[in-house]
Amino acid sequence: MQHYISPNFTHEKLESPNYDDLVDVFEDRMRNWLLFPASVLLDSQHCQIAAASLMISYFEGIEIYLVGEDSKNQSGNFFVNAFNKVFDVSTEDERLMEKIAYAIYSQARCGFAHDAMFRNRVFFSEIPKKPILVTWPKKNGEFDTNGELESIIINPRLLFKSIEIHFNRYIDQLREGSNQELSLAFQKAVELKWGLDEPDRVIGLTEDEFHKT
Repeated sequence: MQHYISPNFTHEKLESPNYDDLVDVFEDRMRNWLLFPASVLLDSQHCQIAAASLMISYFEGIEIYLVGEDSKNQSGNFFVNAFNKVFDVSTEDERLMEKIAYAIYSQARCGFAHDAMFRNRVFFSEIPKKPILVTWPKKNGEFDTNGELESIIINPRLLFKSIEIHFNRYIDQLREGSNQELSLAFQKAVELKWGLDEPDRVIGLTEDEFHKT
């Protein structure tokens, strides 16, 4: 029975896939199942929070393909590592950004994944001129970054733009093929996640049985 494995490709695309086929399907899925829906939600009334929840899922997921490993029991580390790559964190900012990324992981990613809602330190606004703004407790009138982070303000549109830029660059690198380590990691992730060597198990019915059920 013919079925779509991404918005624009049927199962034949992965029957004997080459490297370009894998990149095609991956890009099609990510653009049309994650990025495009997020962009639609951004322009829909009361839907920016849902858009942010989709975008937050990008970090852990993309890191699996960047390193070619499963994130099982390493979810937080994968999230933080990808967050630093998306926002191109410099070495001198790494400690502070790690703290921020772990707070976003706990408050935003885990909040939505486990509670179906972001937690109490997360806020949304299009006023900040950066994708993510954080505040800290004040000490002598100055923010004390050694304290516990007080709030995370997410600008959904700028967060989307940052993720889109990162994804576009990543796809260009995969298609270029000059970074062999990146390409091999991508292929390892596909082997881990896509089950291409497993028997076909779509629905478990013939096409005729499916239409009669």
